Amino acid sequence: MSAQQDRLFTLVVDKLGVDPEQLSPAATLDALELDSLLLIELSVLVEKEFGVQLDETALTPESTLGDILAAIDAKVSVA
Repeated sequence: MSAQQDRLFTLVVDKLGVDPEQLSPAATLDALELDSLLLIELSVLVEKEFGVQLDETALTPESTLGDILAAIDAKVSVA
């Protein structure tokens, strides 16, 4: 597990209350039962933790945690 993945998974578990056993890069936000309000909260948490803003297309119910990690990695490497 990468450091970025570990940080993202910790945020999702600690701040959004997702069961750690549900987490994998292939898990969709819908499967994790994150509603639209929690998606906004996740966006804010990612910005605070990683210093990058994710646009709305990165955080849809169909997005996977792997998709989000890829978006974070792409923005962090540019910054």
